[in-house]
Amino acid sequence: MLDVLDNYLPPNPVLNPPLPDPNLSLVSVTERSVGLGSRVGTNTRGPFTVSAIKGARLEAVVRYQLWSDDPVNVDAAIQDLITRLLSDREALRASGFLRLVLKSTDTSEVVSAVNDYWREGVNFEVLYEFPFVDSDDAQSLIASIPVNIDDNLATTMTVSDEMARWDNLASPPLLLRGPLTIARLSALAFIPGTAPTGQVTLTRTFDGAAGPPPVHPDLPTFLAAVADPNQPAAEGQVVFATLNDFLGAFSAAGTPLTLGDWDEDSVADDYDVSALEIDPPIKLPRVADRLEISYKTPAFDQVAVVYLRAT
Repeated sequence: MLDVLDNYLPPNPVLNPPLPDPNLSLVSVTERSVGLGSRVGTNTRGPFTVSAIKGARLEAVVRYQLWSDDPVNVDAAIQDLITRLLSDREALRASGFLRLVLKSTDTSEVVSAVNDYWREGVNFEVLYEFPFVDSDDAQSLIASIPVNIDDNLATTMTVSDEMARWDNLASPPLLLRGPLTIARLSALAFIPGTAPTGQVTLTRTFDGAAGPPPVHPDLPTFLAAVADPNQPAAEGQVVFATLNDFLGAFSAAGTPLTLGDWDEDSVADDYDVSALEIDPPIKLPRVADRLEISYKTPAFDQVAVVYLRAT
């Protein structure tokens, strides 16, 4: 807050002996609540909601103090400061100042102990709001939720959306079922050392398909077939030899995300954010239609985490 207001301090005129520096100080400050539990929004990386955006408000009185060798000059400097601040309300609002009001001005006074220089002050009331990102100590993202349906029968199910998490404990397939239009795949990947070596397979198929889908040599050929806007193929498959080959088809899509310590090296993990745009999109018009993205083995053979999400 003060660093923004500090930019409005005028330079001192050159005098001998020199004037004391103009200064800005806090007279009082009170913290005020904002939002619900201080939460004002969410922080995302592509389609991934990764943390909360929280806010804090400060209600404060700030004081400017200026100096001159003449009472007329110091009063003129104070009036110029007031004019610049009040005329910049919109720019200050963009910097987080919700309110800035002139509170009071002092009468200029001569300070005999400082070379008989003149001093004058002005006070402003401000309401300042600043956002900050809070992960709430989250160690990972929620990819699925197990639900216990019946305690007596021990019946359970798993609730998930268009996202899957692969790691060295489990790598369940991302199953996307129609009706759905898929225009993008996004990934968060933490691979601290050697990348997992298993194959990644994309399969477009439907319930009741008679045989294995035709295998395409590469991703562009696969997408040209299954996403053809006029006659899309209902079946098709493409296989990536390694996880790195699969992620290599994605492009960087934002700053890295810091989350948890999966490899337990006492250093927070940085996840790379990437995306694969699909244009024209893959259309799954019926409930029977589906797109599956699967890893060859039940879990990674190296310590790593990948989140996949379709939008």
